[in-house]
Amino acid sequence: MTLQRRTLLLAACAVPAALGSGPALAAAHAAPRELAPGMGSGAPDGVFPRRVVHAYGRTELERAPLRVAVLSTGQADAMLTLGLVPAGATRDDGGAIYGAYLRQAFPGQVGAIARTMDLGGRSAPDIEALAALGPDLILMNRAVLKQEAYALYSRIAPTVVTRGNGVNWKIDFLLLADALGRRAQAQAWLDRFHADARAFAARLPAQGRPSVSFVQFNAARIRILGQASLVGGIAQDLGLPRPPSQRFAKNAQLLSTELLDQADADFIFYAARGQGLARSPLWPRLQAVRSGRALEVDTDTFYLNAGPTASRSVLDTLVKTVAAALPTALSSGIS
Repeated sequence: MTLQRRTLLLAACAVPAALGSGPALAAAHAAPRELAPGMGSGAPDGVFPRRVVHAYGRTELERAPLRVAVLSTGQADAMLTLGLVPAGATRDDGGAIYGAYLRQAFPGQVGAIARTMDLGGRSAPDIEALAALGPDLILMNRAVLKQEAYALYSRIAPTVVTRGNGVNWKIDFLLLADALGRRAQAQAWLDRFHADARAFAARLPAQGRPSVSFVQFNAARIRILGQASLVGGIAQDLGLPRPPSQRFAKNAQLLSTELLDQADADFIFYAARGQGLARSPLWPRLQAVRSGRALEVDTDTFYLNAGPTASRSVLDTLVKTVAAALPTALSSGIS
């Protein structure tokens, strides 16, 4: 198969995966102590060789990976969170290998980040560049690239496949860390994340907890985020309810401007590109807008990336914003 034909094959494979709901959704949002059933290596940290079971099969890793290629932004986020810098990475929707939030979060890695090889777009990575990189591990996710892509990448280097989509960021983080031999480090990070979320939730009133809404818009469309999303899961961790219109078990759904009232809640966290939503006559009438509780947030961290550092930024923003509006006696105990 020619390289040009391979690239076309990868583009054809780049279709979204279906999201689960019900018990699977609840499990994905839980504080994971174990990987998804049957996944991972079962090997202690730092012990190689190891056989990693993942979304598309089993991968043998003879030694600890040193040159890792990541094909999604969430995986680049996860590696940096673990103190590692990918040797190569694909570009995000804005055309950057690393979003601004990652550069800001890891200033000590600026030099290594600058040396990361550009592997092209996420939906159709540059096969020639990937092969030239000579990675000893490739990380991809099945939400963007399918099994045909996995078979192709596996000819270049051992490849581990995570699930992708924001709802799966916790178990994906553990699986990625397992492949790198750093599972305990990732688990400790998640334990701190959930401890902070529980501490906040414990201080919320039993009745009348403030609701939160998540809205992403540009000139062409408005999206409201559901429960099977990164932000939806973090709101659940924090004990913050969603308005009835956003309690659907999907990542997101489109909303017409005529139904913009369905985006309302005690707090709205919105990301804007263009002026489409602000021009709507319904926008200034929303309760959250009238009360000054509509906060514009970073698109990358809230709505485009599914990694631990992005998730921590979301959690901190929600806690700070909601705590500031709570009674002093309550908010004083919330970090």
